[in-house]
Amino acid sequence: MKATSIHHRQSKTPISKGITQICSHYIEWSFNDKGLHLSTTDMEYITNALIENRLDGELCTIAPNGKTVNGRWNIQW
Repeated sequence: MKATSIHHRQSKTPISKGITQICSHYIEWSFNDKGLHLSTTDMEYITNALIENRLDGELCTIAPNGKTVNGRWNIQW
């Protein structure tokens, strides 16, 4: 019997990610595009979510080229 190997391709989606402190929590965040940072609006959104006792969530921002970019955030444990 001949052996068959299956290769899975890794996703090559460029991402931007980082950790910032908001409301005494370390927040890990990422966007599905390179070269992006949390905007003031993103930080306000996360602050309001923390006030509502949410621990993680989705992000959506506008890149400098006008493209809508999705992402995620969560409290770093």
